[in-house]
Amino acid sequence: MSVNEPTSGEFARMLDATVGALRAAGAAPEDEEAARLRRVGESAEGQVRAEFGADGRLESLTLDPRMMRLGAAEVCDHVIAAVNAAIDSMRGGGPAVASGDLSQLTEQLEQVRDTAVPRLGAFLQALTDAQERMARGGSR
Repeated sequence: MSVNEPTSGEFARMLDATVGALRAAGAAPEDEEAARLRRVGESAEGQVRAEFGADGRLESLTLDPRMMRLGAAEVCDHVIAAVNAAIDSMRGGGPAVASGDLSQLTEQLEQVRDTAVPRLGAFLQALTDAQERMARGGSR
């Protein structure tokens, strides 16, 4: 094993840190139905973002500071496009905000950690054993 390669314990700690970061980045827990009904629309390559809540009301409108360099009419056009995209998502039943996806990803990473790390440890041990046998001249 190379000095720079992580051990199974280090690998497990990295996965744990990733899962923790995903949990921290996830939205606050909310009712599943409300999460399913939450809709987002974007324009200007994500620089303008409109989010509607489960009640169908506009909850947030976010503008990248770079948008302020544009004229008022152009900013308004991008805001209208983002709001309309979110409304279209509500009407079409399109995908909801990815906060649910984050919890699913967190669960998948936990499963990987719980199943892959022990296997990785056994694999690394087998490699270490084989390397030691080779260093001793191939005897078992």
